[in-house]
Amino acid sequence: MVQIEQLTVNGKAVQGVGVMHPGGEGHPNLLLLLCEKGYIMCGYLNQPAAETFGDAAAIVSGSNFEEILKNPVKSVTPQAAELGVAVGMTGAEAAAILNQ
Repeated sequence: MVQIEQLTVNGKAVQGVGVMHPGGEGHPNLLLLLCEKGYIMCGYLNQPAAETFGDAAAIVSGSNFEEILKNPVKSVTPQAAELGVAVGMTGAEAAAILNQ
């Protein structure tokens, strides 16, 4: 099942896209939060590919959009780091930077 949800972070829109249980019940969800200048992805997605394409991306673990916004950033692409996204900030803080 695909879930699309409009979220608000610091008064700006962030679009959440999720593929729920792509491998069946008990399988982790594939989650992505789309911002104006980049995106936040779950660990399911490939950071080296994001870097190859020059994307500003951060990896944050979570099983739903709310957890992605609350949990700490685990890794960032160089492009996201240039914008000010850093390991340890929350997903919401990263989304706010990626939406400036």
